[in-house]
Amino acid sequence: MASRQVEQQLILISAGTGARRLAMAELADRLAADVDWRSLAATLHSRRLLPTLGPRIVDLANGRADPAFSAEVDRSIAAGRRHGAFLQLVAVRAIAMLAEAGIRSSPLKGPLLGEVLYGDPGRRPSGDVDLLVPADQLHMAVDVIRGLGYGAPNDYVDDRSGLPLLHLMLVHERQQLPPIELHWRVHWYEERFARERLLPPPDHALGDWRPEPADELVALLLFYARDGFVDLRLASDLGAWWDAHGAAVPHDAIADLVFAYPQLARVVVVAATVAEKMVGLPARQIIRDAPTLRVRERMAARLANPHPRSSSAQLYADIGLIDGLLMPRGDFNAFVRRQVLPPPQVLDQHARHASRRRARSPLARGLGVLGRYGLTMARLARAPETLV
Repeated sequence: MASRQVEQQLILISAGTGARRLAMAELADRLAADVDWRSLAATLHSRRLLPTLGPRIVDLANGRADPAFSAEVDRSIAAGRRHGAFLQLVAVRAIAMLAEAGIRSSPLKGPLLGEVLYGDPGRRPSGDVDLLVPADQLHMAVDVIRGLGYGAPNDYVDDRSGLPLLHLMLVHERQQLPPIELHWRVHWYEERFARERLLPPPDHALGDWRPEPADELVALLLFYARDGFVDLRLASDLGAWWDAHGAAVPHDAIADLVFAYPQLARVVVVAATVAEKMVGLPARQIIRDAPTLRVRERMAARLANPHPRSSSAQLYADIGLIDGLLMPRGDFNAFVRRQVLPPPQVLDQHARHASRRRARSPLARGLGVLGRYGLTMARLARAPETLV
């Protein structure tokens, strides 16, 4: 077996649920005997998976892991722990300031999630702080956070709603604190779920609240789908979450949520199906009597990319195509504005992030995206369908 294939299989096994890892322990042991440990460490580091999956791979190797690999895993966790503690301090301070201003908030992902899922904030590296706030208090929240020395956000804001697509990002003016992203929702297709399920009630004590297990699981599924099922970081989160909290999900709780928020039905079912394939999440147990995936949904599932090697432009195009395949009925115009013909301000932001002098015209960008969609569709037509 080629060295890259050995590496990829071992990484995929390590991202699985405890049950998946146990079932594939014998194969993982054989793979560990053949893996190039230096290359594996470099791959995991580049994919920001070294502290998350490295300890699992050391365990799967049954004492045969290269000592240098184990030492690098330990260093990455220690570094992540230090940075995670810093992010946690900033998040706690920001949440307290928002609460003092009468604004409810809750953390999304980040080191707090790493501690919940992996028992250590250093296991899930993050570069910023993500906080959810009510949509009608988003701009008030910006004013509060700017009190910590952050500059004004420059994200595109819709003229009609006064809201960004997902969040506003604030960057510290002296670069002393990490960026803070203030979210008002967690996925393109929802406007109520995050507000009603992921924010603490007004009378709840600060700092000791978490969403109900079913709500938290759905949020993780939405994160995974929104990011286009790319790589294994969010998939691994789902597997770890299920190991820790799956037993706490009441019977039919996810079905009840899907019924309450029907615009999320398709994306939740597909995300659970993909996570079952990638990490062993028991999709049929989570969504009882789930319908068979239709053509568009199967296509979206087949675009899952656990080991991304495409260009960033093609990856972003595939993520956008998944959005189009899973969008709810009546969302076509919003999808086009998000993915194909975004406003010029959004294109300017993309150009700044890519360090380009000027943004492409909306028409040129749209034609380029449609061309990449065509390449992806052609690739799917040639490849056998293995995920249904």
